[in-house]
Amino acid sequence: MDRGAGGKAAFPVVIGYHRVVEDFPSESNRSMPPMLISTRMFEQHLDWIGKRYRFVSLDELGSTLEQRGKFDRPVAAVTFDDGYRDIYDNAFPILKRKGIPAAVFVVAGMLDAPQPLIHDKLYGLLICAFSRWPDASHVLACLFRDLGLFSLFIPQRTGRKDNPFRIARSLLSRLPQDDLCSILGCLQNKLEPWGGNLDGFQPLSREMLAEMIQSGITIGSHTQSHVLLTNECQCRARQELEQSRLELETKLGIPIYHFAYPDGQFNRQAVQAVAAAGYRYAYTTCRHRDPNYSLLTIPRRILWENTCLDHRGSFSPAIMNCQVNGLFDLLANCGKDHEANPIDSACVEERRKVGLAI
Repeated sequence: MDRGAGGKAAFPVVIGYHRVVEDFPSESNRSMPPMLISTRMFEQHLDWIGKRYRFVSLDELGSTLEQRGKFDRPVAAVTFDDGYRDIYDNAFPILKRKGIPAAVFVVAGMLDAPQPLIHDKLYGLLICAFSRWPDASHVLACLFRDLGLFSLFIPQRTGRKDNPFRIARSLLSRLPQDDLCSILGCLQNKLEPWGGNLDGFQPLSREMLAEMIQSGITIGSHTQSHVLLTNECQCRARQELEQSRLELETKLGIPIYHFAYPDGQFNRQAVQAVAAAGYRYAYTTCRHRDPNYSLLTIPRRILWENTCLDHRGSFSPAIMNCQVNGLFDLLANCGKDHEANPIDSACVEERRKVGLAI
């Protein structure tokens, strides 16, 4: 359980990762670095946690919270978002060897899909844009205006101060997915179809998931196409939640009780939609909880390669302790508006025209 400054057990610790790779420096040249952790660092995280917590599955964690029960000692759960194939290749063998349960939140529409997720394609194209266009920020701002999108994503800076990651994060956190697809299409026309090495970006197959399920891995939903629920109209959000749960249950032959909000983005309407879709437990990426839906706003800590490094670039048990126990939360809140009103399709179009942030 999470421990406060006084050492009192407070709440189970849920840790989140995305991709587990063999070579972080090499992979970070083409992938968003905060989505990566090396196998070596991943094992160091697990070993630190294992000395202080009992690893539990999400099913045990959720049912205990639901029954308002108590754990015999501090507990922690390990989760992965998006369902990348390298979870099977690199993380799964480590988890089996150490006897650690875990959960994978799968983007249902990407099962066996040959293409990367939209954020990976966008980031790859932005890397290409910055490598080819001397003033990429200005070119991109013009491109967005031509698409009828507002240009506030790209402040008028020199190209040297902007970078693909900052721009990708800005677009992904604000735009509905239909607009993101328009941007992708335009970038592909101006550059070239995204044709990078697919290794690592590929999703888990049904066969891989079946093997993982047999070994005790819990499978949850991460929407149908990785939309951010707070950026979509209510109808689209409901469709994503209901369809992903139904598709996973049908293809995998198991009940789906768990859900993780893409990018941790949620508001009151999103939480209500998750409840209406039949999920029993849902996981965020911050400390905020909805008192009316406490089981649908379970906090997580998202970690990556550099989260717990000291000034020498080595794993720091002290920093890991601060991350897991939320000591850095005392310095700043999550900065997200969890009480925002829902967005409908008319509102999305109107905000796009007048240039307001969504």
